[in-house]
Amino acid sequence: MHGQDNPSFKSLQHKHTTSNDSSVIIELNNDGRILIQKWSDNIYRFTYGIEPESSQPSDAVILEQNISAPTHHTESWRWPGDDEVKITLSQSPLSIQLSSSKKSVSFTPIINSTNPQNTGLRIHLKEEEMITGGGARAIPMNRRGYSLRLNNEPHWGYGYGEENLNYSVPVFLSSEQYMVFFDAPQRAHADIGKSNDTNFDLYSELPQWSAFLILGDDYKELLGNYTKLTGTQPLPPKWVLGHMASRFGYRSQKEAMYMAEAILANGYPLDAIIIDLYWFGKGMSDFRMGNLDWEPDFWPNPDEMISYLNDLGVKTILISEPFIMEQSSNFAICDTLGILGKDSSGNSYVIEDFWFGPAGLVDVFKKEGQDWFGQQYKRLKQQGIAGWWGDLGEPEKHPSGIQYQTGNSDEVHNTYGHYWSKILHDNYQEHYPNDRLFFLNRAGYAGSQRYSVFPWSGDVSRSWNGLKAQLPIMLGMSLNGIPYMHSDLGGFAAGTKDEELYLRWMQFGVFNPVFRPHGESIPSEPIFFSDTIQEILKKFVGLRYQLMPYNYTLAYQQTTLGLPLARPLILQYPDETKYFNHFHSYLWGDAFLVAPVMEKGAQFIDVDFPQGDWYHYFSGEHFKGNHTSQVEVKLETLPVFVKAGSIIPTVHPFKNVAAYPTDSLFVNYYFDPQLIKTTHTLYEDDGKNAKSLETEAFELTTFSVQPGKTRLECHSESNDGKYAGQPANRKLVWRFYHLPESIKTITINQTKIKVNTLVKNPKGYLEVIMN
Repeated sequence: MHGQDNPSFKSLQHKHTTSNDSSVIIELNNDGRILIQKWSDNIYRFTYGIEPESSQPSDAVILEQNISAPTHHTESWRWPGDDEVKITLSQSPLSIQLSSSKKSVSFTPIINSTNPQNTGLRIHLKEEEMITGGGARAIPMNRRGYSLRLNNEPHWGYGYGEENLNYSVPVFLSSEQYMVFFDAPQRAHADIGKSNDTNFDLYSELPQWSAFLILGDDYKELLGNYTKLTGTQPLPPKWVLGHMASRFGYRSQKEAMYMAEAILANGYPLDAIIIDLYWFGKGMSDFRMGNLDWEPDFWPNPDEMISYLNDLGVKTILISEPFIMEQSSNFAICDTLGILGKDSSGNSYVIEDFWFGPAGLVDVFKKEGQDWFGQQYKRLKQQGIAGWWGDLGEPEKHPSGIQYQTGNSDEVHNTYGHYWSKILHDNYQEHYPNDRLFFLNRAGYAGSQRYSVFPWSGDVSRSWNGLKAQLPIMLGMSLNGIPYMHSDLGGFAAGTKDEELYLRWMQFGVFNPVFRPHGESIPSEPIFFSDTIQEILKKFVGLRYQLMPYNYTLAYQQTTLGLPLARPLILQYPDETKYFNHFHSYLWGDAFLVAPVMEKGAQFIDVDFPQGDWYHYFSGEHFKGNHTSQVEVKLETLPVFVKAGSIIPTVHPFKNVAAYPTDSLFVNYYFDPQLIKTTHTLYEDDGKNAKSLETEAFELTTFSVQPGKTRLECHSESNDGKYAGQPANRKLVWRFYHLPESIKTITINQTKIKVNTLVKNPKGYLEVIMN
């Protein structure tokens, strides 16, 4: 952030207001105007500037404005269809209130008294109000009392307590159940009660701003309304939910092929291998970043390697960066084409102190820059590359003064990674419209999710403190509409080899949106750890694959409903205000409660169980909800609990998505002592068609269980959807866990089975096979 962290703002007065067929305009005394628009149901846009009518939303917004004429009464307005919501103005100082019978939020436009370029808005916080959001932050979920930079910035070797990280999102959610999106592509700031406990200030150094205020009856509705505004994540390729091998870095074709072979040969599933920057250079003093072509001395036949890996069922993913080093063969080309950011003289801006060496940055906002970058990806995709890793996209080194097509580096900083993602997305839309995109990156903006971004949390320290940092980062991004945030499993930076830390991080990773160990200096692949650790890990990586039907359905729920895969407890239990600041455990979908082990040598942890009944996934131990219980911790297991009444579809273990099993589907039901009916809808398609939803090339199967005092009524019903590779015949294997002796019969789609005829599995469940 440039300028003052806590500027002195002056009070504003308004002269008069006018309204037209879709908006309200407030004229300020010599200080510009405020435009108020109803954007859609429960979404309102407020824009400040000299001519706010000419201001357009950033690329974050995809929802078109729902235009209607506001009705005016004294100093308040309503829009047709708003039975309750109204906007009211008050003077001395000017305040704007958005209110309904259930809630209200008021804010004041603010201008720096010493620097008119510094503008923003001040939201007036209630006494007990909590605020979360702002993107990836390794701090408590309640950010009240913090002053945060809204600035994508890297921090090598960070841990818990790091306030500012690679992926900033200017979106905040209040415990009063409203959201504010400060549409600030520029470097900006959020002072959330730090300078003054009652003030939440959002501001930047630009002389104008735009913000969306979003209402909803609960947190799920708020998040749903926000994702209507900015979009949801398209369905990922199914293999993305599998195990990816990665490190800094594989240095040759021979090493990459060997690693894939070894991981599979040692009994681990594997779906992809990620190749770091050695594919286009030789490393220290010879990085050649920007070459975007294979180094022939170490990768003599990449076509052969890609084909061989594909035969193993393993996808090849390549790293790329937006920096074009002077030593790269592409620098002269990009300089001649004029597609690098410029200096004040109109020449390509060379960052002399970039860590890897002097380099320029591709102008991702310029069509010619987009086209050139897109051509590089198209060429490599034709070679067989299945996915992409975009690194350093904050950008990592981004001096003030670089001029791009749409503004200088300070004005567009936070959207640089967003537009880079857009290049890949648009490239696929044009050339490969039926292929799903995987783009692993670490920086973006609000709305980047619709460009198929899979962000990771940056260069975290290999430490227990680094592991602890991942919970608020992942859950905070979940509430900001970015659903696939994850981390370098095992830790990335420095540290020593700690087998317990690696195990706990990998166990946690099984219940993360992306499962990808990665690190520097110490091998990150599980095959390099002790036999004891590997014996445990093989079961956990296998569990990740067994849960593929459940996890893939979570991806479908994100795309269609805007729900994240990893869900903060407050999302499911909105009336329990204690969960607003809770990040020690979280929900994986709606069936699992995950409480990762965050301390070395832990023997017990306290778990706060929400309402209902819960079963330890591994031991079967029963826990009552609405209180905290001490849970024993063992290396062989993770504190993961299944909510009573849950239906969880699984499959046999398998080695990768290329060998996805279609012979049997297991329907796992966990008995609910409250005798409440449960349903679960399973989503299935071919795992790769980008138009599956659009063309209805999928199947939905709804499973339901109605428990009674002496019987269970079970049903499965399909929408009869069709998709490529759909199994012609498949066994449905129902598994019933924790049934009391009072249950005498089970009926499945009209077939009645006496419980006493079933043999209990050693793991404690009863099984019924339906052909």
